Amino acid sequence: MRRGSLRCTSVLAALSVLTLLLAACGGGGSSSDTAPTSPKPTGKLAHDAELLKGRILFQDNCAECHGFSGQGGVGPTFNDGKLLRDFPNIDAQVAFVEQGKGVMPSFRGQLSTAQLRAVVRYEREVLSKRGG
Repeated sequence: MRRGSLRCTSVLAALSVLTLLLAACGGGGSSSDTAPTSPKPTGKLAHDAELLKGRILFQDNCAECHGFSGQGGVGPTFNDGKLLRDFPNIDAQVAFVEQGKGVMPSFRGQLSTAQLRAVVRYEREVLSKRGG
């Protein structure tokens, strides 16, 4: 086998593996029809702009660990009432999310104070109110 043919075969093999990996991961992108989403605020909260922004921030920054519905995973659930017990006031929870602790990463410098407050409100007022 010639050297050029071997290189071409190696490139084709690498592309085949990459194609398989991308297919297994959903192609590297997400379709809005199939991508998981977090629950929308409902009732009198349905049009609260800060909660709607918090939902998007939650999906983009928190759902990977806490689950799209706040059901937990790597991070704890928000659906069992413990969040509101552990953080009886919003400012304590905002400070925790900003600083991080243990496996919880710090979001300082990643999210503004207004963004932190929006995502924490969403966790408290939408996900924690859903129940398990």
